[in-house]
Amino acid sequence: MSGFRRDRNIKIPTRGKKTQPSSTNYMPSRPAEGRKEIPKKDEKKPQSQRSNNRNNRPAQSRNRRSDNRRSNNQKTQRQKVVKPTPLDDEVWARVVEHDIENNVLVLLGESKMLIGRYRPKNSGNIQPIGTRLYVGIDKQKREQVGDIIGMPRLDRLSTSATKELPIVLQTFIEENEIHFIKSFFNPAGYLSLKQHAYELLHGIGNKKAIQMVEERGSSGFTSFENLNQSCNVDAAELLAKRFHSEIIDRNLQPRLTDLLLPVKA
Repeated sequence: MSGFRRDRNIKIPTRGKKTQPSSTNYMPSRPAEGRKEIPKKDEKKPQSQRSNNRNNRPAQSRNRRSDNRRSNNQKTQRQKVVKPTPLDDEVWARVVEHDIENNVLVLLGESKMLIGRYRPKNSGNIQPIGTRLYVGIDKQKREQVGDIIGMPRLDRLSTSATKELPIVLQTFIEENEIHFIKSFFNPAGYLSLKQHAYELLHGIGNKKAIQMVEERGSSGFTSFENLNQSCNVDAAELLAKRFHSEIIDRNLQPRLTDLLLPVKA
């Protein structure tokens, strides 16, 4: 066999075709997944836990606690102390108004000129305006006046009380004229180089004050009648108006109610 034929019969292996997966057998690869979520546990609210614990407590302990609370409330009520008021220091007071409808006595204290509301002991006994009543700490001596209600607002006083207050003041001053003659009208002097103490009185100017000083002289006034005739004034009315102004305005200075009161027996 010639060389040509021998080469001709040599079988050369052919390159096989790539096998492609059939469309029927092809499954796509699963995509990559992240970290799996862990399901959260149901958290119970602390309030519900407390309520459950409270409900689980025995009834005896709950009853014991309620009893303790009641006893504590009763103790606090018993321990309540009445707060002191400026009216506690008053001994005598004058009737400004007797409100029968509300069963209230409106009184003017003599030592500090403070207006107070009191409960009358005998609501049937009407107290006349200007009557002097005992309001001291000795309750056995309180024949007409009971407990203190409080101090009223001056701008809320009734029309009757507002009208009667200056009259009650003047009556109080007239009944104690010797005290006010000796404590104010006779020793009164200059408050400054230009102002005399007499000028604190309503309607008294500098010239009138000088005239009153001259009429007073060295011996002084002996009574309101002597003062009124010499100076042509009403001394009790003038001093009552000053007291009334100081009661209405607690910031008014100087305060004659602080300097001249209480009246010494």
